[in-house]
Amino acid sequence: MMFSVKSRSGMILFLVSIVIAMLAVGSLSLLALLTTEYEAAIFRGDEIQAGQLVQSGMEFIGSTLGSSDSASIFETELSDSFYFSQQISAEQSRFHRLYHNPVQFCGVEVVSGHLDRPVRGAGRFTIFSPRIEQDKLKGIRFGLVNESTRLHLGTVLEWERELPGQGVRALLKLPGMTPTMADSILDWIDADKTPRSSGAELDYYERTGVAYRPRNAVPATLEELLLVRDVTRSLLFGTDEKFFYGAKMNDLQRFQAEIDSQNDLLFQPREEAETINSSIDSAEFSATDNSFFDDLIGTNVESGTVLPWCFLLTTLSAEKLVDPTGNVKIFLNDSNLEFLGEQLRGKLDEESCQFILAWRRNNGLIDDPVDLLDAIIKEKENDKELKSPFSLEHSVGEEKFLTLLDVASTNSEIIVSGRINVNEAPRIVLETVPELDRQTVLQIVNRRGVSGEKRQGKYRHIIWLLSEKIVDKEMMKKLSKRLTTGGDVYRAQIIGFFDGQGTVNRAEVVIDATVKPPRPIFTKDLTNSL
Repeated sequence: MMFSVKSRSGMILFLVSIVIAMLAVGSLSLLALLTTEYEAAIFRGDEIQAGQLVQSGMEFIGSTLGSSDSASIFETELSDSFYFSQQISAEQSRFHRLYHNPVQFCGVEVVSGHLDRPVRGAGRFTIFSPRIEQDKLKGIRFGLVNESTRLHLGTVLEWERELPGQGVRALLKLPGMTPTMADSILDWIDADKTPRSSGAELDYYERTGVAYRPRNAVPATLEELLLVRDVTRSLLFGTDEKFFYGAKMNDLQRFQAEIDSQNDLLFQPREEAETINSSIDSAEFSATDNSFFDDLIGTNVESGTVLPWCFLLTTLSAEKLVDPTGNVKIFLNDSNLEFLGEQLRGKLDEESCQFILAWRRNNGLIDDPVDLLDAIIKEKENDKELKSPFSLEHSVGEEKFLTLLDVASTNSEIIVSGRINVNEAPRIVLETVPELDRQTVLQIVNRRGVSGEKRQGKYRHIIWLLSEKIVDKEMMKKLSKRLTTGGDVYRAQIIGFFDGQGTVNRAEVVIDATVKPPRPIFTKDLTNSL
């Protein structure tokens, strides 16, 4: 009897132990699950915040481009802040406002580190772009890309319409381009359904069985060219699958101040960026030997890397025809001469105003402002001759003409798309312009100013090509429709990150500053490429 009671008691204790053990295991499992859910919620929250950091970067670019007080932002004149440099030089690096400006665009703090989560650290964004020198990719820089340094596909189509074969020849200047590809690209964007000699229209794509057809218009993005016959990803985007432009990103998903961060400048906080920028200013190296800068930025790009088309083509470039104060330029061919005179007198000296009005009364419309240079007008009413105050032969006449170009134009449009920035475009892009042969392009590249200098004086307008005697007047008039020294659409990559952990968000954006306020017109999420 006693044995039976002890047996039952032991069995009960055993069962109770099992139940307690099961409850403990269940509690631990629930705790682990709750911990996992909590960590997942924190991680997701960090992901969202990293995305918001990228959004902050976009807003920062927009406010920078749209600011009416750019002088205080860049510590320079408004006109200077909108010019770029193709190369980095120590003595001129302080003028790199939008092109390369680590203090302004690198490691900008948005969210300070929280006491309850000190490991995460501060939330920041960094804005960066490819650094291209002598038509080669040299790594990264902290700044924006002016889309007008690239060849607009819509412009290529216009050139082809002007003179058949002209657009094809322009495309054939691009690395790796073949006649079949060039014809197929033009067939893709033109409105007709007739294929070119080696091109591809709807019937070709139907035969190949693909589930799409030519757009018959300019693509919304360059990625669409991957649908065109024979176009490959390596030609369009190169071999850089993650779009890091050769920058070394060994510690991409974490920021640790104690590690050697020379290869991770994308994640430098503002204070360190200022130190780096001062190091660049004080360093001694030439535009042709940037070994110091290469070591600083970090690059594994081969020196002979051919530029992919994504660095040479665009579908988004545009510019505003405004004067230095942001107002629309005066239309020199306005039919109301009295109104034209009132506008001119508010911007030009009396002699310049009188000559322009006399030209309009006696010669009609002004085809191009270049026509006014060194011109002589004979008044119909009294046979009196008026000599032009505009001339490139002496400094006074040149300054008057540059002022005229600042405030007036023979183009009635407010926004113009597709013109190429002659001061900043790579040599390959300039060679696509129908009127420019290789020798002329080399002269332009060699004379367009010291790398990094302020684009003041004659360099603020393309007329410097004439004053430097690189082209003649007739060529200048043709090029005025193809070239510019401006551009108001900008591209960059933005990375949002936290100092102390690996949650990162990255996007490529294009900001259109032809409107107020500037707005993003293209966004590409690159987070999964990390």
